[in-house]
Amino acid sequence: MPFNDYPFIRYTLFFALGVLIYPYSGFWVGSIWLGATFISFAFYGVVLFFNYPAKRHFHRLLLPSLAFLVLCLAGISFSFLRDARNSPNHLIHFSQLEAYMGIIQNFDEPKAKTTANRLEIKMVRSGGEWVEAVGIVLIYHNGEQPLNPGDLVLIKGVPSQISPPVNPHEFDYRMFMEKQQVYHRHFLRDGLELLGRDSEENILRNIMFLRRNLIEHVRSYIPDPLSQQIAQALLLGQKEGMDMELREAYSTAGAMHILAVSGLHVGIIYGFFLLFFKPHKLSLSKRVPYLLLIISGIWFYALLTGMSPSVLRSATMFTFISLAQMRSRSPSIFNPLALSALVLLLYDPFLIYAVGFQLSYAALSGILIFQPFILNLWNPKGRVMDYIWQITSVSIAAQLATFPISSYYFHVFPTYFMLANLVAIPGAFLIMSLGLPFLVSFLFPLISDLFGQLLSGLIQGVNALIFSVNKLPGARISHIHMEWPEMILFWGLLVCLLLAFQEKRKNALKMAAVFSIFLVLWQWYLFFARETGVKTTIYSLNAGAAVDYFFKGQIYSYLEEVTEEEFNYKILPHRIRYGKTQHNSLKGIRGMNNSLLILLPSGETLILEERDYFAL
Repeated sequence: MPFNDYPFIRYTLFFALGVLIYPYSGFWVGSIWLGATFISFAFYGVVLFFNYPAKRHFHRLLLPSLAFLVLCLAGISFSFLRDARNSPNHLIHFSQLEAYMGIIQNFDEPKAKTTANRLEIKMVRSGGEWVEAVGIVLIYHNGEQPLNPGDLVLIKGVPSQISPPVNPHEFDYRMFMEKQQVYHRHFLRDGLELLGRDSEENILRNIMFLRRNLIEHVRSYIPDPLSQQIAQALLLGQKEGMDMELREAYSTAGAMHILAVSGLHVGIIYGFFLLFFKPHKLSLSKRVPYLLLIISGIWFYALLTGMSPSVLRSATMFTFISLAQMRSRSPSIFNPLALSALVLLLYDPFLIYAVGFQLSYAALSGILIFQPFILNLWNPKGRVMDYIWQITSVSIAAQLATFPISSYYFHVFPTYFMLANLVAIPGAFLIMSLGLPFLVSFLFPLISDLFGQLLSGLIQGVNALIFSVNKLPGARISHIHMEWPEMILFWGLLVCLLLAFQEKRKNALKMAAVFSIFLVLWQWYLFFARETGVKTTIYSLNAGAAVDYFFKGQIYSYLEEVTEEEFNYKILPHRIRYGKTQHNSLKGIRGMNNSLLILLPSGETLILEERDYFAL
C-alpha cells in the first residue's frame, strides 16, 4: 500500500511526538511554544503560497519539514493548553486552604475500608474568603451519607497531593492520576456537608443515572453473581468490583479484551444497523440521514458505557467511516483510524498515556496490517475450519502488535490465547446480540425475564470454558518485561518481515536482520549489566522488612513479615525489571534497639536501623 495515500498517519504520528515531548519541555514556558507554533504555521503558509505556482524542487524538502515541525509544535501547545496545572485558579496553586466546595462526579465506589468518589472543585476558602477555583479531588469518606452525581458538597479541611511511589518501579499512582488531570486526594473522617443539588442540566449525568438503572436491571434478571459481573462489563463497560478470581481467569486466558468495551462491541452496534439497510445500496438523500442515525446510536452507546479510551477510539473511527461512506461507498480504514486518533488527541492529548488507548490502537493496527498476511498462509477446507482460522489469524495479529505493551505493563503472556479467543470472540458476539435487546426490554418484565435466563445461561457457559482454559498447564508465562527500546525494535522487526515476505522487498529483509542484531545486543547489554552490577535495595513497607541484594546476576533477599499483597506490588515489579524473580535467602540478626544485621554474600554486613543502613 502506498504510504502517501494515508496522510493522516503522518499527521497523527508527528502530533503524537509533540505530545510525548511536552513533559520534557517545561510547562512553565508554554507561551513560548504557542508562539513558536503560530510563527512556524505562518512561515509554512508563506512558503506554500510562493511555492504553489512555481513548484520549486527546493521546497519539496522544506514544505514537508515545516509541516511536520508545525504538527510537532502543535502537539506540545495543545498539551500545554490541556494541562490543568497551567490554570492560575487550579487547586495546586493554593497554599492555604480552609475548606472547598464542589460537585460530585460519580456514584460512590466501595473500597476495602472506605468509599471513593470524585469531586470537581468550584470554590475554595482561602485567607477567610471564598474564591473560584478548578481541579479534581479524589475523596474517600465513610459512606454513611451516599453521594450521587450532581450533589453539591462542602468539605472542611485540606486535600493532599497524591504521593509518588517510595519503592523502585512500584506502580506510580501519582503519575497515573496526573495523566487524568487529578493531583489531589482527601481522606475524610468528617467535615463533609451535603448542600443540595446542582441545578444545571447535564446530559452526562442523566446518562449515568440511566446506566445505574440498567445495572440494577441486570442484577434483577441475571441471578448468578459471576454472570452479572460479565454482563455489566461487556454490555455497560462497568468492571469495578469484579471478582478477582474472575478477572484473573479472563486475563490468564487472554480474553480480558472482550470485557473492555471496544471495537468489537461498537462494531456489533454498527453491524446491527446494517442488518436493516446497506448504506452503499441507498441513494445519497437516504444514505446521509441513515448514517447520521448510526453515528448517533454509536455515540449514545459510547456515553452509556463510560467513554473509555478504547470505546472512544471505536466510536470516533466508525464515525469517520460513516462520514466517508456519505461520499464513498468503500472508504479505506487506515485514514479514519489515524484521523480518529488525531481528533482524540486534539481533544485530550494525555489520552496517549492511557493503556486502553495504546492497546486499542495497537490491536486494531496489528489486525489491519498483519492479519491479511497470516490469513493467506493457509486456506482451510470447509466453512467451519475457515471460520476458526479467521478468528485465529485475528488473535495472532492482535497479539503480535500488543505483546510489547502487555509485557511492559502487565508482565504476562497468555499461552492459550488462540484457544481462548475461539470461545471468547463468538461468545462476546452472542452475549452482545442477546444483551442489547435485554437492556432495551427493561420496560417489559416478561421479555426481560426470558432474555435474562438465556443471557445468564450463555455467560455461565462462556465462563466455564474460560476457567477450563485457565486451568490448563502452563496457562501463562509470567514475569516478562520489555523496555521501550525493545518494543520499538520488536515492532520494526515485525514490519520488516511483513514487507520482506509479502511485498518481496529485499532491503526489508536486510533491515529485519539489523533489528534482530540490535535486539540481541540489547539483551547482551542487560545480561552484562546484571552480571557486573551490585545494588542494594531496601523496600519501604507498612510493616516488616525487605531487602534485595543484587550481586553477580543473582538476587539475595531478606524478607520478614512481608504480606503477599506488599510483595506483589512493592517488591516483585523491581525484580521483574531486573530480569530475575527467584532469590537466595539472606540471614539476618536482630541487634540492640531493634536494629537488623544482614550478612551479604560479598562479605559485607548491612546494618538497618530505623530504615537507615550502612555497608561495612
